[in-house]
Amino acid sequence: MVVESWCEPWLHLLLVPELKKVHWFRLHQTLGSPEAILGAAAAEICEIAQVGEETARAVLRGPGRECLEKEKQLIEQTGADLYSFEDERFPENLRRCSAPPMVLFVHGAILPDDRYAVVVVGSRTMTQYGNLACRRLVAELAGAGLTIVSGMAHGVDSIAHETALRHGGRTLAVLACGLGARDSSHRLEMRQRIAEQGAVISEFPMTAMSERYHFPTRNHTMAALGLGTIVVEAAEKSGALITAEKALEENREVFAVPGDVTRQTSRGTNALIRAGAMLARDGQDILVELRPQLSGILSERATAMSADEQSPAEGSLSDTARTVLARVRNEPVHLDLLHEQLAESGLDFGSLSAALLELEMKGLVRHLPGNLYTTGSAR
Repeated sequence: MVVESWCEPWLHLLLVPELKKVHWFRLHQTLGSPEAILGAAAAEICEIAQVGEETARAVLRGPGRECLEKEKQLIEQTGADLYSFEDERFPENLRRCSAPPMVLFVHGAILPDDRYAVVVVGSRTMTQYGNLACRRLVAELAGAGLTIVSGMAHGVDSIAHETALRHGGRTLAVLACGLGARDSSHRLEMRQRIAEQGAVISEFPMTAMSERYHFPTRNHTMAALGLGTIVVEAAEKSGALITAEKALEENREVFAVPGDVTRQTSRGTNALIRAGAMLARDGQDILVELRPQLSGILSERATAMSADEQSPAEGSLSDTARTVLARVRNEPVHLDLLHEQLAESGLDFGSLSAALLELEMKGLVRHLPGNLYTTGSAR
């Protein structure tokens, strides 16, 4: 992209290392724009941002023209896009968090429907059990239309991205380094694939390397992007647990996959469950718990079905959902009656609710007032 003039004040602030996210956000809430921040007096910046005089002077002094021009050149060379906090493309989930980034560098595109996202994190040294659990969860969630957010690290993160891509879903990779930082050929190839089916995102300057102090910041951004965070495998001291902590701080749901009590990589997830995190046995557990937050996408898909007058493909349905769909007709049927009819086959109420939500997410079934369900498009 060609870096337009409006980007410069944002880059000016980003490239001042003394200015932390919390400081910038205080300034923006009070002064309203980067231009207004740069036009303020040092004493005003000190008072609003609660920083010292040296930091205020650094903000006004800026990074220097040479540094700014180099950043602009790298953005253009790599083809990155720049989403400022004021950009309408800036993710709404992130905009509403306690300390949003001032800018995002993006390869690919962040779409409005990416607000229906879940974060999947876990151990870099996952077990075979963790691998299988992650693939199963992500396949079901991506198949239901949710965007998968992760950090592109080895282990659980990479499996989450790969599975979402394989099932035709969208995925966002949030990096702890700049988009222009050196990376391995394998990771660069994965980044390209993710950008084609989602986005690779960074809030750090283009050439910033992955520093230890970047990861808590990155983890907070990841947690804020999703409706909930799922921890697949994690030891007692794990970055994945930091992401879960950040999710709680932002009033997001936290899920954990139960693990073998004898394994180190399960101690963190089992501790989360003991502390109150929701149990994640499969994707349906997550879909059921997030149902209130997913009402928007269900309504949008019902409207789209009405406009197109087409039935979506049923090929990716679970066996349980297929069984339930066979019992739902154009004439509305009550949830209790469905349960009675299907209880004979051993289907419990929780599994029935999960299957109905899966069918709603795919636009195959509509939920009507009074706990009635029907097939066909909304009229």
